[in-house]
Amino acid sequence: MNFQEFFNQLHFTQLDTALAAAAGLAAFISWLYYLAIYTKVRPTSPAKPGFQPPVSIIIAARDAKTHLQKNLPLWLEQDYPNFEIIIANDRSSDGTTLFLTEQAMIHPKIKNVTLDIDVVKTGGKKLALTLGIKKAQYPYFLLTDADCTPASKDWLKTMVQYFGEGHTLVLGASPIQTGNGFLGRLIQYENLITALQYLGFAANNKPYMGVGRNLAYSRTCYESVNGFSSHYHIPAGDDDLFVQEAVQKNASICCIEPQAYTYSEGPKTWKNYWRQKLRHLWVGKSYQTSVKFQLFWFPFAQLLFFVTAIMWFFLGSTWFWPVLALLIKWLPEWIVFGIKGKLLKMQKATPYYPFFNLFATMWYLFSGTVAFFKKKIIW
Repeated sequence: MNFQEFFNQLHFTQLDTALAAAAGLAAFISWLYYLAIYTKVRPTSPAKPGFQPPVSIIIAARDAKTHLQKNLPLWLEQDYPNFEIIIANDRSSDGTTLFLTEQAMIHPKIKNVTLDIDVVKTGGKKLALTLGIKKAQYPYFLLTDADCTPASKDWLKTMVQYFGEGHTLVLGASPIQTGNGFLGRLIQYENLITALQYLGFAANNKPYMGVGRNLAYSRTCYESVNGFSSHYHIPAGDDDLFVQEAVQKNASICCIEPQAYTYSEGPKTWKNYWRQKLRHLWVGKSYQTSVKFQLFWFPFAQLLFFVTAIMWFFLGSTWFWPVLALLIKWLPEWIVFGIKGKLLKMQKATPYYPFFNLFATMWYLFSGTVAFFKKKIIW
């Protein structure tokens, strides 16, 4: 059978029409995210460059001696006139405490706050950060983690310049570096989607989270919501839950400049990845209702589309229509995903976008269900 004969025999049944309508609705919702939200993630620049107030860099660390040995020199080398580095050492047992004590004697910019593992049994990262902020002497804070590497000597300067416009909360970008295997590409896919969501919604004046790997805010912003007090009982949320509360009283902005990125390595094993994913999904149960609503429609649209496409493939008049629908859905999404992946330095999943788009949708359904019914999470 040649192509002309194949196309001549194509027809559209009532069932095809119904399934096409469902798939079209799902694709339309998905396109709204990609074309109205994700495309808003664009390179930024401060309206008033040159603002350089004194800044406290606050770094969360736990059993991170190796990371600190690598990154501490890079933080100290920041091209900035007046800053301090406060390490919030959360119950480390790998020699981190001794290493930091030695470094503080060498470098006057370094200050340490240490939670003793033999004394402090609860509190964790939020308690360490709270004590670090109390120790900070400057009015602006730039937060990151011990395993995060600044992209350049201008990281601090670039992030802080946005405060000069009257903003008190700056959402930075933090690309995840991974291997080239299946797990590495999956992690980059998920992190890129997450970055496009929180940066895209923020660009649309609906910020709901940042990442603790690259986040800046003023002391007045922190104090306006009494720090982490409202969600202190939740063993996470120093970035997303804090931002959701803080943006109600403070002006926020995104900083999407490659020299201001921080890079961190993703999980290298499925076990570590699974634990991290469950933590993130579990904390999502504590999101504000309005945030849950704005995030719900993307995974819902993805799931609706793929379920419809599978049904269409087996129940429709021909395989051609669902395959055509898949191509129509994926093409604009793939283009946006590739462009933004290049901007945010996470491109390893781009060549395989259709596969990861399908796999991540089903994987999210499974992992989200597990996290929903989890009573406690191992941190």
